[in-house]
Amino acid sequence: METPLVFEKSSRIRAPVQALFEFHQDPANLHRINPPGVRVSRLRLPPEWKSGARLEVSVTVFGWIRQDWEVCLEEVSPPVRLVDVALRGPYRSWRHVHEFQDLGDGMALLTDRVEYLPPWGRCGVWLDRWVFRPQLAVMFAWRHRQTRRILEQSRGLPGTGRGV
Repeated sequence: METPLVFEKSSRIRAPVQALFEFHQDPANLHRINPPGVRVSRLRLPPEWKSGARLEVSVTVFGWIRQDWEVCLEEVSPPVRLVDVALRGPYRSWRHVHEFQDLGDGMALLTDRVEYLPPWGRCGVWLDRWVFRPQLAVMFAWRHRQTRRILEQSRGLPGTGRGV
Protein backbone atom coordinates (compact mmCIF):
# COMPACT_ATOMS: atom_id res chain seq x y z
CA MET A 1 0.00 0.00 0.00
CA GLU A 2 1.27 3.46 -0.90
CA THR A 3 2.09 5.91 1.85
CA PRO A 4 -0.25 8.89 1.59
CA LEU A 5 1.02 12.40 1.09
CA VAL A 6 0.22 14.87 3.88
CA PHE A 7 -0.90 18.48 3.71
CA GLU A 8 -1.44 20.52 6.90
CA LYS A 9 -2.64 24.06 7.60
CA SER A 10 -3.21 25.68 11.02
CA SER A 11 -4.71 29.05 11.94
CA ARG A 12 -5.54 30.87 15.16
CA ILE A 13 -9.13 32.08 15.27
CA ARG A 14 -10.68 34.40 17.83
CA ALA A 15 -13.68 32.22 18.66
CA PRO A 16 -14.58 29.66 21.32
CA VAL A 17 -13.49 26.16 20.34
CA GLN A 18 -17.12 24.96 20.59
CA ALA A 19 -18.24 27.54 18.03
CA LEU A 20 -15.41 26.53 15.70
CA PHE A 21 -16.38 22.87 16.02
CA GLU A 22 -20.07 23.60 15.41
CA PHE A 23 -19.25 25.70 12.36
CA HIS A 24 -17.31 22.79 10.84
CA GLN A 25 -19.92 20.27 11.88
CA ASP A 26 -22.38 21.93 9.52
CA PRO A 27 -21.49 20.91 5.95
CA ALA A 28 -23.88 23.58 4.68
CA ASN A 29 -21.10 26.06 5.53
CA LEU A 30 -18.99 24.63 2.70
CA HIS A 31 -20.41 27.15 0.24
CA ARG A 32 -19.44 29.98 2.62
CA ILE A 33 -15.78 29.01 2.89
CA ASN A 34 -14.87 27.60 -0.53
CA PRO A 35 -12.70 29.82 -2.74
CA PRO A 36 -14.09 31.66 -5.76
CA GLY A 37 -14.56 29.30 -8.67
CA VAL A 38 -15.46 26.37 -6.38
CA ARG A 39 -19.23 26.01 -6.05
CA VAL A 40 -21.17 23.39 -4.10
CA SER A 41 -23.83 22.32 -6.60
CA ARG A 42 -25.41 19.49 -4.58
CA LEU A 43 -25.24 18.52 -0.93
CA ARG A 44 -26.94 15.52 0.66
CA LEU A 45 -26.61 15.51 4.43
CA PRO A 46 -26.84 12.58 6.83
CA PRO A 47 -29.85 12.40 9.19
CA GLU A 48 -27.47 12.48 12.18
CA TRP A 49 -23.98 13.91 12.50
CA LYS A 50 -22.14 10.92 14.04
CA SER A 51 -19.38 8.46 13.30
CA GLY A 52 -20.31 6.27 10.35
CA ALA A 53 -22.68 8.83 8.81
CA ARG A 54 -22.29 9.56 5.12
CA LEU A 55 -22.77 12.67 3.07
CA GLU A 56 -22.57 13.40 -0.63
CA VAL A 57 -21.41 16.60 -2.22
CA SER A 58 -20.95 17.70 -5.82
CA VAL A 59 -18.57 20.56 -6.42
CA THR A 60 -18.19 22.47 -9.66
CA VAL A 61 -14.75 23.96 -10.23
CA PHE A 62 -14.30 26.88 -12.66
CA GLY A 63 -17.91 26.44 -13.77
CA TRP A 64 -17.37 23.22 -15.72
CA ILE A 65 -15.32 20.60 -13.84
CA ARG A 66 -17.63 18.54 -11.66
CA GLN A 67 -16.30 16.56 -8.71
CA ASP A 68 -18.61 14.13 -6.92
CA TRP A 69 -17.65 13.12 -3.39
CA GLU A 70 -19.12 10.55 -1.02
CA VAL A 71 -17.70 11.03 2.45
CA CYS A 72 -17.96 8.94 5.60
CA LEU A 73 -17.54 10.53 9.02
CA GLU A 74 -14.87 8.36 10.60
CA GLU A 75 -14.77 10.25 13.91
CA VAL A 76 -16.90 12.92 15.55
CA SER A 77 -15.38 13.98 18.90
CA PRO A 78 -16.93 17.27 20.07
CA PRO A 79 -15.47 19.85 20.33
CA VAL A 80 -11.95 18.78 19.40
CA ARG A 81 -11.95 16.61 16.28
CA LEU A 82 -13.79 15.65 13.11
CA VAL A 83 -12.41 13.11 10.65
CA ASP A 84 -13.92 12.42 7.26
CA VAL A 85 -12.80 9.88 4.70
CA ALA A 86 -13.72 9.97 1.02
CA LEU A 87 -15.32 6.77 -0.18
CA ARG A 88 -15.61 8.27 -3.65
CA GLY A 89 -14.00 11.40 -5.07
CA PRO A 90 -11.34 12.75 -7.39
CA TYR A 91 -8.43 11.54 -5.21
CA ARG A 92 -7.35 7.89 -4.95
CA SER A 93 -7.54 8.31 -1.18
CA TRP A 94 -8.50 11.22 1.07
CA ARG A 95 -8.63 11.39 4.86
CA HIS A 96 -9.31 14.83 6.32
CA VAL A 97 -8.68 15.47 10.01
CA HIS A 98 -10.12 18.70 11.44
CA GLU A 99 -8.67 19.49 14.88
CA PHE A 100 -9.84 22.27 17.18
CA GLN A 101 -7.73 23.28 20.16
CA ASP A 102 -8.81 25.70 22.88
CA LEU A 103 -6.01 28.26 23.33
CA GLY A 104 -7.81 30.16 26.11
CA ASP A 105 -8.96 33.77 26.15
CA GLY A 106 -11.55 33.07 23.45
CA MET A 107 -8.94 31.81 20.96
CA ALA A 108 -8.87 28.47 19.19
CA LEU A 109 -6.45 26.75 16.85
CA LEU A 110 -7.89 25.22 13.70
CA THR A 111 -5.75 22.54 12.06
CA ASP A 112 -6.68 20.77 8.84
CA ARG A 113 -4.59 17.71 8.04
CA VAL A 114 -5.22 15.91 4.78
CA GLU A 115 -3.69 12.51 4.06
CA TYR A 116 -4.17 11.86 0.35
CA LEU A 117 -3.10 10.12 -2.79
CA PRO A 118 -3.66 12.17 -5.94
CA PRO A 119 -5.25 10.70 -9.04
CA TRP A 120 -3.23 9.25 -11.93
CA GLY A 121 -0.97 6.92 -9.95
CA ARG A 122 2.78 7.65 -10.01
CA CYS A 123 2.24 10.49 -12.45
CA GLY A 124 -0.14 12.19 -9.98
CA VAL A 125 2.36 11.75 -7.14
CA TRP A 126 5.08 13.25 -9.33
CA LEU A 127 2.79 16.19 -10.23
CA ASP A 128 1.82 16.77 -6.60
CA ARG A 129 4.35 19.54 -5.88
CA TRP A 130 3.24 21.52 -8.96
CA VAL A 131 -0.48 20.74 -9.18
CA PHE A 132 -2.21 19.15 -6.19
CA ARG A 133 -0.29 20.59 -3.22
CA PRO A 134 -0.56 24.18 -4.53
CA GLN A 135 -4.31 23.66 -5.06
CA LEU A 136 -4.67 22.40 -1.48
CA ALA A 137 -2.62 25.32 -0.16
CA VAL A 138 -4.82 27.87 -1.94
CA MET A 139 -8.05 26.12 -0.94
CA PHE A 140 -7.21 25.76 2.74
CA ALA A 141 -5.70 29.25 3.04
CA TRP A 142 -8.97 30.63 1.64
CA ARG A 143 -11.11 28.39 3.89
CA HIS A 144 -9.19 29.41 7.00
CA ARG A 145 -9.46 33.13 6.12
CA GLN A 146 -13.19 32.80 5.51
CA THR A 147 -13.76 30.78 8.69
CA ARG A 148 -11.86 33.40 10.68
CA ARG A 149 -13.79 36.25 9.05
CA ILE A 150 -17.22 34.66 9.61
CA LEU A 151 -16.62 33.56 13.20
CA GLU A 152 -14.80 36.68 14.30
CA GLN A 153 -17.50 38.93 12.81
CA SER A 154 -20.15 36.97 14.68
CA ARG A 155 -17.93 36.98 17.79
CA GLY A 156 -17.77 33.18 17.56
CA LEU A 157 -21.12 32.61 19.22
CA PRO A 158 -22.31 28.99 19.05
CA GLY A 159 -24.87 28.45 16.34
CA THR A 160 -23.64 31.28 14.11
CA GLY A 161 -23.43 30.34 10.49
CA ARG A 162 -25.48 27.20 11.03
CA GLY A 163 -28.34 26.11 8.90
CA VAL A 164 -27.24 28.07 5.87
